[in-house]
Amino acid sequence: MRKTTYDIAVVGAGCAGYQLLYQLAQQPAWSSWRVLLLSDGVPLQRSWCFWGTDDHPLQHLVTKSWTDIEFQSPDFGQTQPIAPYTYHYIAGEAFFRYFEKTFLPANPNIQVVQAEVRELTQANRQFTLVTEDATFWAKQVFSSRHQTPVRPGRWNLSQHFRGWFVRTETPVFREHVATLMDFRVPQQDAVQFAYVLPFSDNEALIEITAFSRAMAYTTVRYDDMLADYISRRYPGVMFSVESTEQGQIPMTDYPFTRFGPAGEMLLGTAAGMVKATTGYAFRRIGHDCTQLANAYGNTQPADWPITTGRFRFYDRLLLGILTEQPGMGLNVFSRLYRYTSFRQILQFLDEESSLLAEVSMISRLPYVPFLSQLVKQWKH
Repeated sequence: MRKTTYDIAVVGAGCAGYQLLYQLAQQPAWSSWRVLLLSDGVPLQRSWCFWGTDDHPLQHLVTKSWTDIEFQSPDFGQTQPIAPYTYHYIAGEAFFRYFEKTFLPANPNIQVVQAEVRELTQANRQFTLVTEDATFWAKQVFSSRHQTPVRPGRWNLSQHFRGWFVRTETPVFREHVATLMDFRVPQQDAVQFAYVLPFSDNEALIEITAFSRAMAYTTVRYDDMLADYISRRYPGVMFSVESTEQGQIPMTDYPFTRFGPAGEMLLGTAAGMVKATTGYAFRRIGHDCTQLANAYGNTQPADWPITTGRFRFYDRLLLGILTEQPGMGLNVFSRLYRYTSFRQILQFLDEESSLLAEVSMISRLPYVPFLSQLVKQWKH
């Protein structure tokens, strides 16, 4: 039996794996590469959001965009335009339909195998990938398999959420305004807020999101919170739930590495591309995949967009506060949105702000929990 060695094997047909394949396909030598895509066949029931000042490479998959952002708390609320940024939404269904029905058939050099990788090793500059029914070989492996570290970071929270796609009988939503945080929900033992993305004046995705040590709530708990929030924010409005989405995202200060145990190149969550204090990852993953593809195609060196330096320091401070004092979350975010323009907040979250702007922003936040956390982390 003839042994086939692939030039590239991609483990994981999700957000990172597909974005990497898309960027690899832009390389001059793409058609000459033999590519293996290994998928466990488990679909993700979620969508992705990101903001930007220019078009994303997958802009054609954007379902809806918003020019204004809203923040609400029990004693403060504000809506602001975010130009030059625009906030975008890509539906999971649209994302996977494009790659499975359009992209893969248009690239016959990709062989798709529905199988879970049981073992991955490297010897003599060649990788061996073992599944339940077969063995494959590749010169390079990119993997988005995320495994919980044996020794996790000091601060480890879970951002978990459940949302309803609703349709109302009467128009109630402002179609151009996305509500990123509405803290007018019970805080209990975690940082909890509602998230509203209107697709029209009577259609929207409404989610309950929590930052907590618990991995997730029961479906009943999410649904009770969603029903209560909708009844209070849109009293008397009749609505139907068309579909749902649910998921969870790690929020950790774990020092991620670029390579896995066998020397494979890690992608997405496994490579630390999730912003530790927000859970946003789509744009960071896209940038990383572009860099990796260009480096593999020898068109330019890679620039790993992992959080480092002072931004990692900021993330650790906030993670420490949200872990040890979740009740402070409402106060921290309320003061942040009250005293800082939303455009500046997005620039800060993109890690593109100036040190002077950061000092000005942080000086307006409640200083006691940050100083306390600073002392604890310095001692640690």
